Formats: sequence, C-alpha cells, structure tokens
Amino acid sequence: AQRISTSARCGPSFGLTCQGSKFGNCCSQYSWCGSTNDYCGQGCLPGYGECKGLFE
Repeated sequence: AQRISTSARCGPSFGLTCQGSKFGNCCSQYSWCGSTNDYCGQGCLPGYGECKGLFE
C-alpha cells in the first residue's frame, strides 16, 4: 500500500497517495494533493487518490 502524503506531494514520482491526507484526497496532474476541481478533475491521477469529473 502507498504511504499517505504528509508534504502535499503525490503521484508516481513520490509513491505517495492523497487519500486520507490533510491536504485533500485528490492528486493533481502536477503531483500535488488538494480537494478542489483543479485537483480532482481533468488530469487527476487516479492511482494516487480520488478523482471526479471529466477524463480525456
């Protein structure tokens, strides 16, 4: 299992998930955790937290 991010960084470069982190459950395409549509929508990394919304 992946470790939960404590630095707000996430994704394959870090091997960290946002799920359950204090920053938000979504990992953006730029490998930052957050909870807004910018993080959870298009470009979100589904393997590293929650994703919602549109996908290409």
